[in-house]
Formats: sequence, C-alpha cells, structure tokens
Amino acid sequence: MGQSRNKTGVLFEHTICQANGWTRVSKSPKISWSGIGRNNFERIASVNFDASKFVPTSKSTFEKYDAITEKGERVEIKKYKSVDLKNWKVYSEPIFKIADRKNVALVTKLFGQGSLEKAIEKYNLFVSDITKTVGQDIIDRITKSNIGIQLEDGFIPHSKIEYRWSIKKGWSGFNRLSIEFRIK
Repeated sequence: MGQSRNKTGVLFEHTICQANGWTRVSKSPKISWSGIGRNNFERIASVNFDASKFVPTSKSTFEKYDAITEKGERVEIKKYKSVDLKNWKVYSEPIFKIADRKNVALVTKLFGQGSLEKAIEKYNLFVSDITKTVGQDIIDRITKSNIGIQLEDGFIPHSKIEYRWSIKKGWSGFNRLSIEFRIK
C-alpha cells in the first residue's frame, strides 16, 4: 500500500499535465556510488568512511522531473502554493538512508564494530561530510535537469528558487540527507 501523500501527488501531476497539454513522464535520480560492495553501506566502509572518495560514478543519473512540455522541456511538479515556499520544503527524498532493522544491523557491524552508538556517530558524521564534498555538485546536477517547478498556482523558474541539503534525524537515530527548496 502506497503513501497517501504520494497518491495525491501523482493525481495532481496528472491534472497539471492534462491542463497544460504536457506529457507526464516521471524521472528520479539514481546515484551509483564509488567504492566496493553490494550496497551503499559496504561501499562507504570500503572508502574508509572518507566522503571525498564516495562519489557518484558514471552510471549515475541525476534527472528529476515529472512532465515534458510540448516544447520538450522537463518540468518538476510539486503540490504546493507559492506562499508555502517562504519556508523550506522537501524537493528530493534521501539520497541514501537507513530505513529498517536489517540496515541498522549491517551499519552497526560496519561502522561501529557492533556498537550502535559508535555506528550512529560515524554514519551521521559521514552524512554531514558528504554535503561538504560532492554535495553541491549533486544538488546542481539534479536541479538543473529541469527548467523549474510547476506549483498549484504557477511556474517558478530556477532563477527564483534556492536549494540546500537538509539533515534530519531518521530511523533509530541515523540521519537522512534530503534536498529542500524555497523561493528566494
């Protein structure tokens, strides 16, 4: 069963596309990270928790859009009104995250040598460091993959939007790294 927020967002995207004569095509970033391992946590450990060595590979795609205009331009669609964007809102979900007990167990082993507290500290420091190394490049590549954001009450071009990384406490104390946006 999907999230109701997601279902209403998809319905809104269809409505916007139909009203504007756009084609709904949803693309999300898929970042393939450097390092060795079957998952991101093993890859992070393989680069010795050095965020500067944990970089997107050439297999990564940074496209993020929900529609294509009649001119072939890509547009992100968000179910907000411009007045809502005086405050920061989520633009993109976490680029990697710990979201279940299986991940907690693996990260505790890899990052904390069995100590949950050490794992949380080391992982959260790594998440913070990633914003200082490849962080801005990732934001730029994702946000520049479209011409701007269509809201409920109009279109906002990139020149009027600012983006930032947001670190929020996530599952079991492990932080999540998301991109947020607001009107300048």
